[in-house]
Amino acid sequence: MLKGAKRKYLVVRTHGLASHLVDPEDVRSWVFLEDERALFDKLAPTAYGSFFEGPEDLLDVSKVEEACLRVNSIRARRLISLSRGTPVEGLVRTFMSKYDIENLRRIVFSLLFGGRKEELRLLPVEHYVIDVEKLSKADRFETLLEMLEDKGLAKLLSSWLSSSDRDLTEIDLALDRYYMDRLAAQLRAMKVGRRSPTSVLLYSYIENMLLRDLLKSKYLGIRNDVLSRVFSRLPFRKLLEIATKTEDLNEFLDELVNLAPYRPVSIEIGGAIKEVGEPWVIEHVVAKKTYIDSLRIALKGSMTEAYILMYLISSEWESQSIKTVLLGRMSGVNPEVLYNLLAPPAE
Repeated sequence: MLKGAKRKYLVVRTHGLASHLVDPEDVRSWVFLEDERALFDKLAPTAYGSFFEGPEDLLDVSKVEEACLRVNSIRARRLISLSRGTPVEGLVRTFMSKYDIENLRRIVFSLLFGGRKEELRLLPVEHYVIDVEKLSKADRFETLLEMLEDKGLAKLLSSWLSSSDRDLTEIDLALDRYYMDRLAAQLRAMKVGRRSPTSVLLYSYIENMLLRDLLKSKYLGIRNDVLSRVFSRLPFRKLLEIATKTEDLNEFLDELVNLAPYRPVSIEIGGAIKEVGEPWVIEHVVAKKTYIDSLRIALKGSMTEAYILMYLISSEWESQSIKTVLLGRMSGVNPEVLYNLLAPPAE
């Protein structure tokens, strides 16, 4: 009974936190604002406002990125504090460990390319499951391996180091795969049913992450054998099979159109790349699909951990939308194009 009561309390508190998210339709409307002053006035009363001193900060890409990171980190930390000592704490920490992985990626590439420590730029977030601050003090790749407490992660990096190929794109994708495996392991540890909203939502999230990685890989021309090696044995075999049988992004998108679950996202990405001409639209469109999918699934489990995950995903979509408005305006993207990119898929 205590477990059920605690879970209910956490979900109810999350419902309250979700009520403070910025209305997606409000963010969409910001694309038509005349100048940065008007946009600053819209952002000032939101959770992002304290990270911008004035309208000129909205033209600084690094400040925009940092504000979004800090807002999401603060929200996650609040959930971690509320759920201390429960399985939900582990779920939130594991979900947010994507930022640990990104910082680890930066450390790895810095060591591989011989960059100086003072040039290493870590994301401004506290560690969730990996002590990134400690790892950032490693002066050699081998030292980093010795410092890693997660033996699975150490083995992954060690295997890559001892390989004859040492393809940098492989280690990049392998770190994403490691994160996917951590999410699946966390789900197994929570012992929720395969058809539970929490399980369905988390596997949907992993699937969309894989879709994003495959689309970006096709855009960058990453070899199919690398994709097969990194993403083998994931449950989304059809998606990987199509990716490894196509040669470029256009061919991959053409094949995805024939699969009902991926048809809308394939069409939207194809059109967005033609209109914008920038690869960031791939991440944006997949992030929107992830957000919409999480809303749909969480409605079936509004009093389960699925709602907590949905809140975290919604927070990230909010940040993604705000970045799209700000960065799109900086790049001179037509406001109508930005408005359409932020539209729900049904429109």
